[in-house]
Amino acid sequence: MKDFALPGELMQATPSPALGSAAGEPAELMSTVAAPSLPAARTSVPRLYVVPLVVFLVSRGLLATLAYAGPHVLGSLRGNHSSLPMHDPLSVLGSWSSPWFRFDAGWYVGVAQHGYHWGSLGRANTNFFPLYPLLIRVFQPVTLGSPWIASLVVANLSFLGALLLLWRWSLNHFSQDVSLRVVLLTTAFPFAFFFATPYAEALFLGLATATFLFAEQDRWVLASCAAGLAALTRPVGLAVVIALVILALQRRSPTRLLLACSAFLPFLGFVAYLTIAFGHPLGFLTYHSAGWVAPHGGLTTTIGSQFHTHLSPLDRLDAALVVAFIGSAFLVWRRLGPAYAAYVLLGVGLPLAHGLVSMERYVIVLFPVLAAWATWRAKSVQALLFSGSLMLLICATMMFAAGYSLF
Repeated sequence: MKDFALPGELMQATPSPALGSAAGEPAELMSTVAAPSLPAARTSVPRLYVVPLVVFLVSRGLLATLAYAGPHVLGSLRGNHSSLPMHDPLSVLGSWSSPWFRFDAGWYVGVAQHGYHWGSLGRANTNFFPLYPLLIRVFQPVTLGSPWIASLVVANLSFLGALLLLWRWSLNHFSQDVSLRVVLLTTAFPFAFFFATPYAEALFLGLATATFLFAEQDRWVLASCAAGLAALTRPVGLAVVIALVILALQRRSPTRLLLACSAFLPFLGFVAYLTIAFGHPLGFLTYHSAGWVAPHGGLTTTIGSQFHTHLSPLDRLDAALVVAFIGSAFLVWRRLGPAYAAYVLLGVGLPLAHGLVSMERYVIVLFPVLAAWATWRAKSVQALLFSGSLMLLICATMMFAAGYSLF
């Protein structure tokens, strides 16, 4: 049994039978799962809120300032204007609000307001999964009737929830120091500004983290619900469901396996809706605007062709992210086990089959990779990793706010 200090007390933890640890690993890196039945674990829960709450508030203030400064420092890029309408109550904030509503933000709000449409480029929107737009509609009555305000509220509340879950999950696996690094690296990752935009990534991160956390706590009904909802949030939600199935297979329990497989049902329900409404069961793979290159001639041909479009400068960055995250899958396997490695590989591989575009958004939700990076014990490496990420985050946030094609 291993103890690690929480603020003012110790929380008992026991090794997870599903994860284990490699022989000879430093004690700091040994995977552990908290025993939720212990009184100490229950009484410590309120204190778990402090770290993620502080990180959330500081990061929101920093990103808001950067988004305001971006168009003033870099100039607004012509053609990629904000989709926030002038008549919306949020528009009174001017440059403090409008930079966030670029690219896919308008599409998500459009689904929330008008539902799904099928048709040509500029009209078809079936590639935007329904859970985030649905939550926008739920919150709209309490945000002055504005779906634009609701989209920001839902995204940022989702990220706060994701940080709370990620902090709890990290404490179940690592020491407090490593857990803090996990939260900080997630928040300071170069493209973490997407967690503040009206996009679905923050919601997806929370649901993915909840899936693993609940499964390791042996709360499989909740784990299955979280995975099913993740599959209704982003196309790569299937990676979460498959990872949950692997965890169930490790437990060798037919009941757990059945619950894990039931998480496919929400996704299949969406496919059924697309079939009935539009006659296109794979409508979630359609393109909503110009700039993407449809898959053709095999994976290498599809990827290679994307280096010859007007988006090509960023495709080099997307390709580097693919290499970095796939290359980290082995480290994830060693630190956390095969289910987490499968989530990472599928989280990169599924969108890669469709191309490189938006890979920045696909990798930011792959928290096992950042957790594995956070276990490196060399302080110089950690300092370089965090400071480098933060500097790139500052640049990327300002570029996005100025209308550069980061989406």
